[in-house]
Amino acid sequence: MSNMAEYARIFDTATGDDWVEKRKLAVTDAKRWMGELSTSQAIKIASGIAAAVAGSALPSEIVAAGEQKIQNHASSFVVSADEGELQIKVVLMAAAIDVVSHRPAAEGGWGSADALAASFWSALWFQAPLDQPKIERLRQDLLSASRERVLQVASDARRRRAVPKIGPVNIAQDSVAGTKVNTAFTRAIEPMVSVMRENAALDREELDFMWWVLSDRSDSLDEPFAAMPEATRAVVAGFDASAKLRKLPADAHKNIVLRNIVSEEKLALLELVKQLGDRRAALVEHLQTPLVAEAPAVFPLIDAITTGSSKVPFAAEKLAPSEWGARALLEGAIRHLQVGTVGTL
Repeated sequence: MSNMAEYARIFDTATGDDWVEKRKLAVTDAKRWMGELSTSQAIKIASGIAAAVAGSALPSEIVAAGEQKIQNHASSFVVSADEGELQIKVVLMAAAIDVVSHRPAAEGGWGSADALAASFWSALWFQAPLDQPKIERLRQDLLSASRERVLQVASDARRRRAVPKIGPVNIAQDSVAGTKVNTAFTRAIEPMVSVMRENAALDREELDFMWWVLSDRSDSLDEPFAAMPEATRAVVAGFDASAKLRKLPADAHKNIVLRNIVSEEKLALLELVKQLGDRRAALVEHLQTPLVAEAPAVFPLIDAITTGSSKVPFAAEKLAPSEWGARALLEGAIRHLQVGTVGTL
């Protein structure tokens, strides 16, 4: 359970036990709501909340959802009141911490909680620390919990499962004669086939990734990595690697992407986009999807590459090529898992 009593200290107004208990109940409602989101909805919700943390207004649909969760237990609450929107942000962020910290991983490693965690990690990572220490602690708590979940799920989802034996073939006496054997046999072998299929998908991910590493060539640009400036190489390698993944990226994938990146020359976001030059058009062809425009805080790098501009406050911050490469891997993986094929051959 998130520490709502601690987060209540964010507010200037007096917050007694009754206030805290009602917000705890609102957090419980918000957790239930977040758990029922689709992965695409989770990405968009995380983008809206994270952008609001950085200073943007909360999207109206998130305001309405948050207001309702609080009003369910504090009927006098209205968002237009003093610090009303801030209360909604705190309740939703506290709920998100609980969801990404405690909700079981989805089969295949890509469910609403996993999408929330990856999206909050991506969005909150690309922000400067806040001037308000109490809100910054909440932001850091959510950032840390999201990162930890992504790395844990990335590891757990790649563990091979033991292949079970074929189960007993049970044929119901009242089954239709022509189908009863087929139905019984299918039920008996399905658990074994399902595990073999999942293990084969993991094998295919490793093989695809290995051959890509050995080629030392960009699939999206059809060009040797050695021919690219280092920051460009890091970003292109990150996007190419993400397209090979069937699960969220682990630290091992990041280390492979960055294995030849040594330069510390830092670039701001639009400086990086400019360095891409003519290569940018080919990247746009591979990366463009409506999801990026719908969740720009989650995809600041992809959004800047596809549009040629950026409205994200942190865009002026200069980052090393290794940081841009790691960001390309994470953003690309979220995009690929959402619009690509997860766990298939």
